[in-house]
Amino acid sequence: MVRADARRNQERILEEARGAVGAGDTGITLNELARRAGVGVGTVYRLFPTHQAMLEAVVEDGLRAMVDRATAAAEVEDVAEGLAGFFRASLLHAVREPGLVSVLVAVDDAVTGTSGTKVELALAVSRLLDRGRAAGVVRSALTGEDLLKLLCGLQHAIAASGDDQAAVTERYLDLVLAGLGLPGRST
Repeated sequence: MVRADARRNQERILEEARGAVGAGDTGITLNELARRAGVGVGTVYRLFPTHQAMLEAVVEDGLRAMVDRATAAAEVEDVAEGLAGFFRASLLHAVREPGLVSVLVAVDDAVTGTSGTKVELALAVSRLLDRGRAAGVVRSALTGEDLLKLLCGLQHAIAASGDDQAAVTERYLDLVLAGLGLPGRST
């Protein structure tokens, strides 16, 4: 059983981590996180033994939401609409939650559950693409992992653009969706 004060500390640490990562500070050190949360460094290290473990905890819900989104997209009657909707929603999510990309591209995960969720995501996206190929909507050998890497690259390009991120996101989405033969922005 976790003591009430320990639970409050954990919640404060996670809240500070989410705030920092959400603001784009994916490189925040655990020492800095402890300072911002007003707790001892040891308290943070007990909760997050590594920086990667912290990032994974911050984006865990977002990663799970991507799996759910890919699974739901495979059920959309219009295959092209399902694929385009998945890609659009996932890219917008990645732009809003920069730590998500860091976790998706990480070779080594700190938490076994993260590795499992990433595999599940790649499989769900591959099933979505397979459905698109079967319907004649997707004509490339693009894999789920390829599509996720493309998503990560686009998020990085949007973040580095220095321009209005919403406008850049829409331009890049239109370009990629057109390249995949999928519908762009709904009018």
